[in-house]
Amino acid sequence: KQEELIRRLSGRRRCSQCGENYHVESHPPRKSASECDRCGGKLLQREDDREEVVRKRLDVYQAETHPLIDYYERQGELKRVRGDGGVEEIFSNLCKAIQ
Repeated sequence: KQEELIRRLSGRRRCSQCGENYHVESHPPRKSASECDRCGGKLLQREDDREEVVRKRLDVYQAETHPLIDYYERQGELKRVRGDGGVEEIFSNLCKAIQ
């Protein structure tokens, strides 16, 4: 689960010129790994998407945010949705959970 999050976050890239988003695995650029398909701009990885930074963010989440899950579960307000699968499948699962 944590490795999947790291893979997803650290694989994100963004065009420095037009802002188009890519992912090295799930939505790579067609032309070149470092060039935007739309405008030819350079693809960059955000500083906070580097693997070591993502790992630190997840450590902070576990220590400071994760405890809120128990709180909202006790309140009966927590809904769980699987985050793996395709974009359409995940979106569908989210819609079902909030209806």
